[in-house]
Amino acid sequence: MGAGTELSATHALLAFLFAYACSLLVLYRADPRFSLNYKKAPSFQHLLLTSTIGTFVLLGLLVVFNAFFGNDLVTVFGFGRMSMGRDDVLWGFVSGAGLVPLLLSEDICVSAFRRNVLRRSESRREMELKKIMFGSMPSSQKGVFTLVSITSVKAAFFEELIFRGYLLSNLLLLFSPSVSITVQALLFFVAHLYQGIYNAVLPFTLGTILGLVFYVTGSLTAVMIGHFVADMILLSMQAIVVRKGGLPIASPGA
Repeated sequence: MGAGTELSATHALLAFLFAYACSLLVLYRADPRFSLNYKKAPSFQHLLLTSTIGTFVLLGLLVVFNAFFGNDLVTVFGFGRMSMGRDDVLWGFVSGAGLVPLLLSEDICVSAFRRNVLRRSESRREMELKKIMFGSMPSSQKGVFTLVSITSVKAAFFEELIFRGYLLSNLLLLFSPSVSITVQALLFFVAHLYQGIYNAVLPFTLGTILGLVFYVTGSLTAVMIGHFVADMILLSMQAIVVRKGGLPIASPGA
């Protein structure tokens, strides 16, 4: 790897850290799930809009800074790693389906640890967040399916493009695979800390597994499909449980 490649990757990572901080600041000021500040219960459309604004702030700053540094945007965002080959699709579905039992088991273990070892109940933030999230759910089954589908597509495409396609690709140019995968999973964890530190453990696991899949396959398509499949299954299960009046299942989705 040449010095020019290392310099481009370094510029890309510096741009990411600045853009990431700006997008989180926007979300903590504008998104009720982050700020817990709202006059009336926000609708799903409002939550989707504020989340999309935060994502576009991050992407927009990344584009501007990388263009300033002279980096090729197709390369730096990993678009060259997107294809729809049979192996890409297969890896995506297998990893997504495999994540479901893993994350459900982890959620059960974390809940048991909190309840039986730490003797801690839900925090105020967690209770308020559930009120916001489940209060925004449509009453009709069709509306719920639409919500789950939109959320899953958005999270799968944009989060994988940003954290695996952009961040992990550039980290791998500078650091070892183990360090790179861990760092991008930690930053993915930070983005979900508004859910509470214990609930954000699931996104950390999701980021780690998808980071491994991305490293092994070199396919951005595979991790997008994997993320979509996992989110669709888990969010659908969560919606069914909530509609029946049960306890919500934790989800790694945004």
